[in-house]
Amino acid sequence: MSEAKSQDGSTVTGYRELSFGEIGKMNQFKDISRQFIKLLREHVGDVRADWEATDWARQAEMDMKRACMAACRSVAKPDADC
Repeated sequence: MSEAKSQDGSTVTGYRELSFGEIGKMNQFKDISRQFIKLLREHVGDVRADWEATDWARQAEMDMKRACMAACRSVAKPDADC
């Protein structure tokens, strides 16, 4: 996976400049999310023949992505209309 270009928030409309601590928190949330999704995908490889288990795993991945996005938004605090 390629690394995202460093942003200070000043070039993205609707976002404020983030502190180093806030950036660190967001990166931790993203790292945890990536670890969870990696483990989940390994699990799907083990249960591929079980349609219901695979379906639940897909749902779990989407929920994790949504949770990560919400956690990052709680740190970044974008404008309310974003």
